[in-house]
Amino acid sequence: MEFTLTAAGSDELRINHQLPADFNGHRLPCHLPTEIKAAFGSLLYQNVKGKGFEIWFSNYHIREKMVVTARAETPVLELHIQFLNGFESNWDGLGAKLLQAYQYNISYTPYLANEVTFNPGKNYQTFDVHFDLPYLQKLAQFYPALDRFLQKVTTGAAASLSEADRFLTPDMLRIINEVLRSPYRNGAALIFMEAKVVELLLLVLDDLSQKNPLAPVKLSPYDIEQLHEVKRLAIADFENPLTIMQLARKVGINDYKLKKGFKYLFGTTIFEYVNNMRMEKARLLLLETDKPIVDIAYLIGFEHESNFNKAFKKHFGYTAAYLRRRR
Repeated sequence: MEFTLTAAGSDELRINHQLPADFNGHRLPCHLPTEIKAAFGSLLYQNVKGKGFEIWFSNYHIREKMVVTARAETPVLELHIQFLNGFESNWDGLGAKLLQAYQYNISYTPYLANEVTFNPGKNYQTFDVHFDLPYLQKLAQFYPALDRFLQKVTTGAAASLSEADRFLTPDMLRIINEVLRSPYRNGAALIFMEAKVVELLLLVLDDLSQKNPLAPVKLSPYDIEQLHEVKRLAIADFENPLTIMQLARKVGINDYKLKKGFKYLFGTTIFEYVNNMRMEKARLLLLETDKPIVDIAYLIGFEHESNFNKAFKKHFGYTAAYLRRRR
């Protein structure tokens, strides 16, 4: 997709079509990289082209507050996922909104014309999947909400599938992380990612088709800041986990708002979030260290290896011993 980019200092842009030598983030297989550097920071894009879709995994490292304006004549039909940190965005036809971390929606604009405001001293990540219209049309018969949305698309009208942006579910987050940590680095990687895109899309359409989505919770900026602190505290010490009441007292909000607000803001309960993080920590320890399984179980808060093995298999569908052998 050819586009023009305008920002303060953009007349001094340095464009490089390879990942920086010191880049230590996720590297998608079979990707086409583009790095844009300027005084305000850097923009790093990894683009993977599949059959009927493209994945865009973007990293923004911002040193100075800036507004980036992007323009292109190409229509954009995409699943947009705000992954790390939120920013203000204003799309022609869709209006202005604050995109929060882990929110998503499917939207269409007949051309690209948006303005994004970045705050300084932050890193941002987005994970977007752009679709060809026929790719989504084959699913419209199963999802009336998608069918109504695509009828607007065929008329060239800007639209979003959901009136309100939704939060990723744990299963959606798992699939995205599987793509980012793809075990394949050759031609099989594209087959793997095509399967994951289908899996992710079906979960998204199921979620967006719900008649009674999770009701919004009134959260002040202070509440949102404290709920992010809850995320940090909840996984700070797996061996000595805090209770809901302990977390509520530490961050200064009541337990009701903590539970409801956490679910609304992050799309999962505190228990599910902690369990997902424990299992992911265990998976990485199994792959990247030689620690015995019994030690890994203890490190993430299990007193007995047998309980850990049951929980690990329930979460991933295979045993810890199997993963250790296969690494």
